[in-house]
Amino acid sequence: MSKKNLIYLIVMAIITITLLYVSDQVLTLNYVIKSAVKVFLFSIFPIIYTIQTGKNVLKDSVLNMRKSEANMHGIRVSLLLGITITIIIIATYVLIVPYIDTKQLILEFEEKYRINKYNIIYYSLYLVFINSFLEEFFFRGFLFINIKKTGRRKTAYIFSSFMFAIYHIANFQNWFSVGVFILALSGLFIGGCIFCYLDDEKDSFINSWLVHICADLGIVLVGLHIFDVISIGKWYYLG
Repeated sequence: MSKKNLIYLIVMAIITITLLYVSDQVLTLNYVIKSAVKVFLFSIFPIIYTIQTGKNVLKDSVLNMRKSEANMHGIRVSLLLGITITIIIIATYVLIVPYIDTKQLILEFEEKYRINKYNIIYYSLYLVFINSFLEEFFFRGFLFINIKKTGRRKTAYIFSSFMFAIYHIANFQNWFSVGVFILALSGLFIGGCIFCYLDDEKDSFINSWLVHICADLGIVLVGLHIFDVISIGKWYYLG
């Protein structure tokens, strides 16, 4: 049964990521429709898996985090790590901004996703709170925790983190040079492994979700700066 579950998890993950890539790069759906497709795909296969196996990762994640007061320490660590990552994201942007085609980035968001400086704040709220939850539920809850329960812990780390990195290709494949693109992809894989580690002990994706919220907040702050909605700071030259 565990091998059958493993095959299902791997196949469904590949199908999900492929369909999301097609919806973004081939069908070029606007952001609202693409988000609706994402909600559907990130939900339907976990629901089917829960019905078939009785393993409800959402319910278990909440219950596992409430089992002891000691979990508050894990939450504090996650928040501290998340704040650190937010700072790192902003600092990294300052360093690599000369290699980012910000005009192409803005043009892509405006033409492809219908996102501009006047509505970006609404999309930002979705990204920070809802999108982060969907990704952690799918990649760490549905994939990592369930694959680990099949007895293949190393596979759970590698596969879920790899799929997490590949999933983001459609988001930034036109933004960077090849070198920065590979660096970003490697960073996402490592970040995925860190997220898995945070969830490993308690079999709950709540800790990684808290960190993910902070990470997306850093990305949002950079995005708001690029669209000239806010100013991150005037102590450096952005070009």
